[in-house]
Amino acid sequence: MKQPVIIKSSKYGITLILNPALPFDSLMDEIIGKFHESERFFANSSFAISFEGRELSEEEKCRIVDTIMTDTTVKILCILENDEIRDAVITQKQKAAEEQRARERQAAGEPAAPRRMAGAFYCGSLKPGEQVETDESIVIVGDVPKGARVVSKSSIVVLGSLLGSAFAGMDGTPDSFIAALAFQPEHYNIAGIYGSPAKKEKNSLFSSRNKTPLAKIAEAGEGVIHIRPLYRA
Repeated sequence: MKQPVIIKSSKYGITLILNPALPFDSLMDEIIGKFHESERFFANSSFAISFEGRELSEEEKCRIVDTIMTDTTVKILCILENDEIRDAVITQKQKAAEEQRARERQAAGEPAAPRRMAGAFYCGSLKPGEQVETDESIVIVGDVPKGARVVSKSSIVVLGSLLGSAFAGMDGTPDSFIAALAFQPEHYNIAGIYGSPAKKEKNSLFSSRNKTPLAKIAEAGEGVIHIRPLYRA
């Protein structure tokens, strides 16, 4: 590749495409240089990050994120792997396309196919006191701060920090879920089942001395809500 570092943005964060042959220390200099060049676009931004083009150890990933957060005003929420959070985004797009095809079939007078829930996107962080309600599954591309609330009849995915309230499966759908890159909600409910207060985690820079914060998913089962990490080793 001609450029040692390419920054590619997407709806759920940014991807660093890295030269596979450049020595790692030289690559670090190139990464920071690229972020400084793009300061006006990324200043004070918060997003998830993923890597392509080069195999990186966990220590190298943490070193990259530590350096970005130390030398720039960017805040990295989470390192995205090929995990279920990313799969959830793709699933929402697929469901939205299926719903559109169903509407087209109905308009054409064709027999209705089994109903599938479409997916909605909300691009941007909510403000304290703000509320988003939808009959569909929803992906929040941003943060849900304390005092904000998301209500859905289906599932909720937050590609950022969930610190406010999230109520999923409000039509009683038991297989709805709530997932977030940083899962610390004030209140959360799935299909009428309230979850226990989320345990607080220390906020710190990613580093080789600390584990990468895990994305988490909350699902209802047997009358309680279970929370598990969304990381595949």
